[in-house]
Amino acid sequence: IFCPENAKHPEVAEAIAAAGAHMLTEKPMAADLPGALRMARAVRSAGVSLMVNWPITWSPAVRKAKELIDAGRIGEVWEVKWRNGASMGPLAYGTGDQAFSDDEKAPEWWHHAAPGGGALLDYCCYGACLSRWYLGKGATAAYGIKANLNSPYGDAEDNAIITVRFPRALAILEGTWTTWNVGVPTGPIVYGTQGTLVVSSRPRPDGAGTVPVVEVHTSRGHGIAEPDEVLEGDPLPEGRATLAEEFIHHLETGEPLHPTLQMDLNLEAMAILDAGIRSAASGKLELVNDAIWSIG
Repeated sequence: IFCPENAKHPEVAEAIAAAGAHMLTEKPMAADLPGALRMARAVRSAGVSLMVNWPITWSPAVRKAKELIDAGRIGEVWEVKWRNGASMGPLAYGTGDQAFSDDEKAPEWWHHAAPGGGALLDYCCYGACLSRWYLGKGATAAYGIKANLNSPYGDAEDNAIITVRFPRALAILEGTWTTWNVGVPTGPIVYGTQGTLVVSSRPRPDGAGTVPVVEVHTSRGHGIAEPDEVLEGDPLPEGRATLAEEFIHHLETGEPLHPTLQMDLNLEAMAILDAGIRSAASGKLELVNDAIWSIG
């Protein structure tokens, strides 16, 4: 299990592969597409497995939305929208004596672009993975914009947006470290020709917290309306309900990992992020399937 700075993922993965060990890392796969391709080459050459973990993979509601999409419940999907929940940044959760000061945040890699910090890689990555999984096809181009609005500790952005072109759909991926309270469901939200799916949460009947659900809107109308149906996700498969169980099951049985955890899908998610990063630098629409990707 390795979780260094995003930009160090490739060199660590190469060392692990050289030792012949299977490996697991946290999202995103790397800091850019060339780095992710280095990891893939090392893994394939050594004949080992790489799992890229996404906390959102373990949400039954997120999986239920995919099931509904594939069943055609909302027709043909033409847009996927992702926005992370309330977040004031990765070092903003301490209180009292545990709170980080600005001077303490400044040297941390999260707030610097070179090691792979910033809200784009931290949070837009979820949308890149989910949109690719939900839509079932690779993206073609992306336009990205980044801004540091309230985090003067380094050169990494604290807000980012990537708009993504798929062959027959669009995706809007938002990442933020400056949202105190969201106030509305963050999704993912999936728009189709016959309805909309909203991944949200509802209070548990016993009052003990909330349960993730999928709101299904299929009635035509305007404004805010109650969903036509509210569905909970199915329990996660027995023996595959945690990242450890899933990885061990894969290694012992040879069955594929959940799609969002697989290396190849994560390479495509990384290609989306890479195009978004390049676009934010160039100010132009950038191809997802560019020359780097083609020779990878």
